Amino acid sequence: MNLTVKDIVFRPLHEVYNAIISAEKLCGYFTSHASEDIGEGKLLIWEWADYNVSAEIAVTTVKKNEQISFEWVVSGKKSSVDIKLKKEEERKTLIEITEHSFGSSEKEILRMMGQTQGWTDFICSLKAYLYTGINLRNGKQN
Repeated sequence: MNLTVKDIVFRPLHEVYNAIISAEKLCGYFTSHASEDIGEGKLLIWEWADYNVSAEIAVTTVKKNEQISFEWVVSGKKSSVDIKLKKEEERKTLIEITEHSFGSSEKEILRMMGQTQGWTDFICSLKAYLYTGINLRNGKQN
């Protein structure tokens, strides 16, 4: 099974894309530390200090203003993530995030639900950051 979350971000496509691939911007709404900008073939470290958690991010695909894909291990399981972006209008971007390969056991369904919550939080935090400059993780304006 796979999970998918999607939403509209009322910002130009390039602005949404740059907010995702830039380590500095990613730390403004999602992570507390990102080792470097997202780039195809890179192995990154993302940290969430508030949860005392880090993850290795193996970037597999980057298509400018279109797609970012990576593999990571979360909750003890390897999975792959596809972030797809599509220009809807000049200042309206569709973001769709799919995380792949969940099993059908109760434990896997609960893991998938947790990841769904995490990716929903990602999109909400991205929107708050782009619209107001506020980092929802710490309640401060950047």
